[in-house]
Amino acid sequence: MKPPADDPLQYCRFCFSQYRVEPLLSGGPKDQQLVKQIRSLVQIELDPNQAATTAICSRCRHQLTEFQLFRDRCSHHDSIVREKVEGSQSSQNDMWYAVETLGDGEDSNDDEASLSKDDPLQGVSDVVSKNKTRESFWRAISQDVGVIPDHIKRTLELTGFYRNASLGMISPTTIKQIEQDMRDTVEHVISSKCPKGENIVEVLRQYYGAVYCKNPSKFKFLVGEVQTILSITAAVQENGINEYLSKACVPQRGKHRDELLIAADKPDDAEMLAEKLIEKLHDYYKQHSTESEEFRAFFARLPVVEKCIVRLREDGTIFGLLYCSYCNINLQAVVEGNTWKISNFVKHCQQHYRVEFNKAAKRKRPLGDGDNATD
Repeated sequence: MKPPADDPLQYCRFCFSQYRVEPLLSGGPKDQQLVKQIRSLVQIELDPNQAATTAICSRCRHQLTEFQLFRDRCSHHDSIVREKVEGSQSSQNDMWYAVETLGDGEDSNDDEASLSKDDPLQGVSDVVSKNKTRESFWRAISQDVGVIPDHIKRTLELTGFYRNASLGMISPTTIKQIEQDMRDTVEHVISSKCPKGENIVEVLRQYYGAVYCKNPSKFKFLVGEVQTILSITAAVQENGINEYLSKACVPQRGKHRDELLIAADKPDDAEMLAEKLIEKLHDYYKQHSTESEEFRAFFARLPVVEKCIVRLREDGTIFGLLYCSYCNINLQAVVEGNTWKISNFVKHCQQHYRVEFNKAAKRKRPLGDGDNATD
């Protein structure tokens, strides 16, 4: 058997496919990691010079990702089992059993059992506090991935991925299994969430979404929802689950804001700068306005001049605090080159009102004499 073409960039190095192939290496910082991954997973040693002229098809690249996720999941769950049964070997045949028994009066809690012992949320006992930390946890992730539909949150919670490192190990294959699990648990959802048989459709909407709430036995995620879940996984892989767990425990306002204000002075033209900051923010969203009720409600809750605080740091940097009335937090905007940068606030507010960037062209608006206010 011979390679399908003389040019190695015209076929996949791993399956000889000539469909949807691309260079294996992109010239970026992750190239070395990819070469090591191939060596580790499929025991193929690629010479650096050879790898530069090697191609891979989309299917094999996907298989590598799947294989890595499978390996990581196996390692993660194996470590959990070994930690639980450490030292509990049989004295007769050295066999160990991954069985955890409950003592008298103990209750099984699958949600808590899925957490690591270092979970900073584990000590939260009050129901109201748990609801708040749940909201804070998903809000923290939403700041990185955008809006997460409620039924996706509840689905991931019900299937054991909530507040768990495995949230960063979900693959397309895992999503298929989650869909099957949700189809198999319809009766459980109904019996546990609405035992009196009231508001069944509304409860099913919370877990299966608007499309499948009346036919949950056919449930599956929509294409966009699959991408949202994969975005969540990518964010957890990049940042680690503990970052989001910690954010869920940190008060959203107060000390950090006060420390910022104490460590900075109020510039002489603070009021004028605040007006220009709010003007730019409102002007930005007017450029992306729609006729929807959702936009009007969002625009009405944008920061106003009276609540905009502008300060001057010791290094000469001017910053402003923009208050988000949805999350009760303050987000910083800074002046760079006599121009307010509001991208931090805009990125955060994507979870409250998603701006379609490709539908509105940027335009420049004067900030001062000869200055432009574009991010």
